[in-house]
Amino acid sequence: MSSSARFIHLRLHSEYSLLEGAIRLKKLPALCASMDMPAVALTETNNLFSALEFSIAASGAGIQPILGCQVDVGYLAVSPSERPKPPAALVLLAQSERGYENLMKLNSCLYLEKDGQLPQVSLEDLELHSQDLICLSGGAHGPVGQLLQTGQRPAAEQLVKRLAEAFENRIYIE
Repeated sequence: MSSSARFIHLRLHSEYSLLEGAIRLKKLPALCASMDMPAVALTETNNLFSALEFSIAASGAGIQPILGCQVDVGYLAVSPSERPKPPAALVLLAQSERGYENLMKLNSCLYLEKDGQLPQVSLEDLELHSQDLICLSGGAHGPVGQLLQTGQRPAAEQLVKRLAEAFENRIYIE
């Protein structure tokens, strides 16, 4: 491999992210190898269904698998009489086995006790299970981006501060 800087994709969906991913998991390692990518992150939307298959296939091809997930976050407080606000996505990447365990816990939080709501985690869930996870802010479609686009800069700044406290030096604004 060359000594020049190489691209590592940190936000990738496969066929396990329904209607969002076109990459076939079995073809991904060879594609990465052909593009001289030393590692790749698979970040399915609200699921970890492909994690084991991806890890085995990537490792077997000499590609470092990075396990992650794009999770929908309920970031706006609503009163009991209000309709729930739509969530926005953050990308979480596991740094270690502990991070992967926290990613699994957050994936459970997506679906448990939702009373018919769309899958999402709360900010409290993120704070509770943030250890050894890297957080990518989600870009324009993430919670920070959504707040900025609707002219709510103070709320966006407050959210960034809260996420920065939860993820310490492991948050990146996209």
